[in-house]
Amino acid sequence: MADKIPALRLNTIGQLVENGYALRLDCVSCAEGADVDLEALIRQLGADFTLPELRRHAACPRCGGAVTLSMRLAAAGPKPAGHPMAIRLRPPAPPRR
Repeated sequence: MADKIPALRLNTIGQLVENGYALRLDCVSCAEGADVDLEALIRQLGADFTLPELRRHAACPRCGGAVTLSMRLAAAGPKPAGHPMAIRLRPPAPPRR
């Protein structure tokens, strides 16, 4: 029986880059989408910024709608057609009282 390969947990932007993954954002409302420039995102937010946090704060630059995240191995093939998406981050919600 073949040895099991341990599961890879990718929780931060830096871990995506370290493990050779690309990230794509697609808008739920207008269907606009593109690969994200992860190096630029790391410069802006830091390598330890988590993917769940990115998902909560990212918005489509075209319509402001919510986005979905999808990951793929960067070496798996050419990037999907489209221009790199400039992520627009929503401001954090004020604390609830």
